[in-house]
Amino acid sequence: MDEHQRHPRFQVCLTHPCVRVSDQVSLENPRLPRIEKKPPTPRKLAPEQQELIDIRKQCNLSQAQFADELGIGVPRLSSYEHGRTGSIPEWIMQAARALAQNQGLAQEQAQKRFAGLDMPEILTRWGERLDVPYEDNRRLAALLGTTVPTLTRWKNGLTRPRLQSLLFHEQMVEQARLKLSKQAECIDGLAQDRLDGASDT
Repeated sequence: MDEHQRHPRFQVCLTHPCVRVSDQVSLENPRLPRIEKKPPTPRKLAPEQQELIDIRKQCNLSQAQFADELGIGVPRLSSYEHGRTGSIPEWIMQAARALAQNQGLAQEQAQKRFAGLDMPEILTRWGERLDVPYEDNRRLAALLGTTVPTLTRWKNGLTRPRLQSLLFHEQMVEQARLKLSKQAECIDGLAQDRLDGASDT
């Protein structure tokens, strides 16, 4: 081995030919430049577009529910609310205002209807309309669109839904009652068809 091969610097170069030896090693991660985000540009909505949004929030409806009430699609409603459409047809605004007015009347009537009633009494009435025993927590909770623990807290008087939630669950009761009624009619119709078929033979 010649003198060049014995030299330490020569050995380092042979071991790491592409690495630059430095006595000072930086342990800090390199910092990326900070990019300042531009504040979002506020939407400029026409008065009727803002009114439409206010009515939907006042009625406590989602876009899908509000669109269904107005008889239009969700994309169309979204284009109205986000200002992507120049103007809103007058018939839609009239329907939205009528909905808001009816919603207000419905809340006043519900306030009187639920006044003085505790939750066990309300649940008893809902169970009777659905023909579900008061003790059947699982089925009653499913038809009301809630959970069994929540229903149990209502029955024990620990919590009480707000008026808007009471209206929602009451609507669930009516929808479930109609579905159960239609199911019963279908079952009766099938049973009658079997009886008629058996009598023919």
